[in-house]
Amino acid sequence: MPKTSLQQIAKAAGVSRMTVSCALRKTGRVNTSTARKIRRIAQELGYSPDARMAETMLHVRNSKKKELLPLAWLNGNRERHAWRTYDWLSPYMEGATQRAAELGYRLNEFWLREPGMTEARLSSIIANRGIRGVIVTPSIPSMTHLRLDWGQFSSMSFENAILIPRLDRIAPDYYYNMMLALKMLRRLGYKRLGLCLQQLEARRSHHIYQAALRLFHESIPKTDWTAPLIFRPFDPKKFRRWLATEKPDVVIGHHSKMPEWLAEAGYKVPQDISVVHLALDGDCSDWAGVWQQKSHIGAEVVDRVVSMVQNSKIGLPTIPTETLVPGSWRNGKTLRSKL
Repeated sequence: MPKTSLQQIAKAAGVSRMTVSCALRKTGRVNTSTARKIRRIAQELGYSPDARMAETMLHVRNSKKKELLPLAWLNGNRERHAWRTYDWLSPYMEGATQRAAELGYRLNEFWLREPGMTEARLSSIIANRGIRGVIVTPSIPSMTHLRLDWGQFSSMSFENAILIPRLDRIAPDYYYNMMLALKMLRRLGYKRLGLCLQQLEARRSHHIYQAALRLFHESIPKTDWTAPLIFRPFDPKKFRRWLATEKPDVVIGHHSKMPEWLAEAGYKVPQDISVVHLALDGDCSDWAGVWQQKSHIGAEVVDRVVSMVQNSKIGLPTIPTETLVPGSWRNGKTLRSKL
């Protein structure tokens, strides 16, 4: 004998199929007398719900609540809250968070220096929480090795977050950014371009900044060449000696204290010496220099790892790939308007 359908009950009660469904599920959308009439007719017609269909519809309704799925955001910094404390880091996380929400995901941050945290324990925690996508982030001090159970996850990194294992990664195009800064400065009339870089940033770029400067020297008169200053830690005496020896028109670097160091050495910015920052976003946004597109990098790494998760691409890559993101030039208050 065929089962009684909702449509049959609706026809007998003189109401819509949706009204019948709401009355039988007791959702409160139907007035009491009509709901009582519908349930009486359903009983008379021998209606019984399809348990499998009810379970399926419950799953569909719950999925509409759009619970965001988690992605692991691995924080290896010495400070637990570095991603919120340091302005120069936060654009990466802001871009990643926004893009994750757009795709139906959220970032779950794990601090690798949590007391008692081991790589094996972290792998277990991430897997047990049903997290399939892992993002390895750059940190201070830099990480060299991270021994997770990589075979369980889809993983990406950005910047030079980790040396081993080699993951697919997204990074600023250091060579392009440095060449962009050098060419723009020469076009603006600057002759002696002085690179002043912390050793951490030199290593993070795989020394590409220094290599780009050396190559650029081949295109300008030798009288305009300058030797770079690579420091760790910053030494005011060496800095003053470098300024006196190299006589730069502009100091190019990554540190937000460059104008302060120049002031302590007796120079005014930009009247005496101009300053250019190689990663403005989140650090010194009103200076002159290169906007590194950090927010875009954060968003892009989420795009890639979500794609890997959805396509079941797990484990370490056979051939790691690298995507380079070029920056853009911005004028700012640290450059003289006229030379």
